[in-house]
Amino acid sequence: MNYSKDPNSRYKGGWLQQKYSFYSQALSCLTFKQFYKDVELYTDANGKELLVDKLKIPYTKVNLTLDKINSYNPKLWALGKVVTYAEQNEPFLHADSDVFIWQKFPNKLVSAPLFAQNIEQNFPAYQEALNDILINFDWIPTELINSLYKNQSIHAFNAGIIGGQNHEFFKILKNKTLSFISKNEHLFDKIDVGIFNTIFEQQLGYAIAEKHKIPIEYLFKEVDSDFSNIINFHTVPFESKYVHCIGYAKKSIFACEQLEARLSYHFPSFYNELIKNLRVTFPEDNFDCDFPEKRMNTLFKIYDWLETTSINEVFETQFCISDKVEILNEDDKYFISYSLPQDQTVQKEEIKDWLAILLYFENPTTIKELYEELCQDKDFLKNTNKVELKSKLISFVMDKFMLLEILDKV
Repeated sequence: MNYSKDPNSRYKGGWLQQKYSFYSQALSCLTFKQFYKDVELYTDANGKELLVDKLKIPYTKVNLTLDKINSYNPKLWALGKVVTYAEQNEPFLHADSDVFIWQKFPNKLVSAPLFAQNIEQNFPAYQEALNDILINFDWIPTELINSLYKNQSIHAFNAGIIGGQNHEFFKILKNKTLSFISKNEHLFDKIDVGIFNTIFEQQLGYAIAEKHKIPIEYLFKEVDSDFSNIINFHTVPFESKYVHCIGYAKKSIFACEQLEARLSYHFPSFYNELIKNLRVTFPEDNFDCDFPEKRMNTLFKIYDWLETTSINEVFETQFCISDKVEILNEDDKYFISYSLPQDQTVQKEEIKDWLAILLYFENPTTIKELYEELCQDKDFLKNTNKVELKSKLISFVMDKFMLLEILDKV
């Protein structure tokens, strides 16, 4: 875990600022400890010194397995994961440090020979990097080629969580990955090394499982390529029980705000101690909260409400457009103008498509009332079904209520 200026290295984990990588590490550990007795960290000596000795993140055990890979390119952030999987000789669950949970995983999932977060089929992120690899690399595992030929498309799994009973699979994946890297590392300047991580961990992993006919159990059967349905902090805990701040989400001011707010709300004593320890460890850095105190207090009140509120109660709660919001009519077009509660920057958006739903809330309205009205619109239901519509409406309203403060609870 050597220092690197690369934002996607093992050191920073892709977050907007370095401090959020530490908040993420802590919140992930602490939420898992609420449901699992043993939560172990796999790192190197530097990682142990920083995360455990200095920052006091309370893992039950620390394994220094990753000392052996510190000579590798620091952009190979998934290599440590692959090496960690291969170290296991009994059933295990591995989670990324940007995964947070609000319930235990189903036994059907964790007792499978192999499980992962979700399947990925033709997700856009793979194609360009894969083309560069096919053109430039000297050696490509046959499993990868055979899977592409068989499926005529890109198949992979997402390893936000991964594990299972089949230990041999993970040892094969490690050996193939090390060969994939060693035989081509002199060509890394010709490819996007960041995306290469997903190819050797997730696409190659899927291909090896396919070759050996190992069935894969998934936490989610379907996930959109933008992963919007697994980064829903705004529907925790009444609907979302699992959040994975994947990729671009780490650069979002909304995700960073929710991460810090959730850590300080659920674990206030640890959060305060962590800030003290960070200030001692990095005396030149600023660890003051980037978000206004008033905003954090608003979030805590919302969290208080949601802690004791069911999804049906949310569904039947009245919301209306906030007094802080302006609806503007310009050249026969309607716009909404509001200030972001995170930093007070003024936003102006045309009210069209899904955003037009806000107009239903000019008077106090429940999500249920809106849902029942939209269910009568056959054109609106052409691209969705009633179950999906209900979930999307809840997410939409809670996003505008919690994240943007466009809507108020009546």
